[in-house]
Amino acid sequence: MCAKLPSLCVGMLSVLLMTSGALGASPVVLDEDPNLAGWWKFDETSGKAAADASKHARSAMLKGSLSFEKNSARGRVGKAIAFEDSDAHVEVTKYKGVAGTQPRTVAVWIKTTTSQGRIVSWGTDDFGKMWNLRFVRGHVGVTPKGGYLYMNEAVDDNEWHHIAGVVQEAELPNLHDDVTLYLDGEVAEIHDIGLLDLWPLETGSDLNVQIGQGFKGLLDDLRIYSRALSDEEIKVLFTLKSHRPVPKAGK
Repeated sequence: MCAKLPSLCVGMLSVLLMTSGALGASPVVLDEDPNLAGWWKFDETSGKAAADASKHARSAMLKGSLSFEKNSARGRVGKAIAFEDSDAHVEVTKYKGVAGTQPRTVAVWIKTTTSQGRIVSWGTDDFGKMWNLRFVRGHVGVTPKGGYLYMNEAVDDNEWHHIAGVVQEAELPNLHDDVTLYLDGEVAEIHDIGLLDLWPLETGSDLNVQIGQGFKGLLDDLRIYSRALSDEEIKVLFTLKSHRPVPKAGK
């Protein structure tokens, strides 16, 4: 038959190869995801260096009065880092974060009794060119320095909460159409958006990634992915099953 209908046989072979590739594809394990750009567990108990558990080895340095001897605390998973002083923060040296209009996911556990400060930020200190996952008007949200998007529910209740911010892939992503906030594994109800919420997110690459500026409380298991995680993947992080394959949607 292939001698008589070579084009048909080529098409059938292509379908078989694609199907076998899909069937044999390895399921996603978020701890091993190639797009995991940085992962700081804060499990150290001494010194001022926080190891990066991703393959990139992007060590973070504790600044100001922070040290693991003084600021290590019981975390949501293992240990966490406690921010107590306004001058204290963590800087990921030689890493500028996910820049431009690229998709991204930032996920972290927080525990606090206050509603202020930055959880993680990077970019260029200019309009529309910052990436700030932080408290906005007392609620966790995102602001690129001009415009804002923040969740309705408060999290300053001294309980552990899993926070995630996701930027979907788009030619010119904006807060209104392309950013999703998650709280404890679910899409968060949005409280408010800014007048400039349609302004493009074009994150700069001048500043190193900064963690915990002006924040008071505990941070644990901070991850940056250079892709947009799905709803199912965010839930996997929340349920502490990131070392297992991600189940398919609806399962």
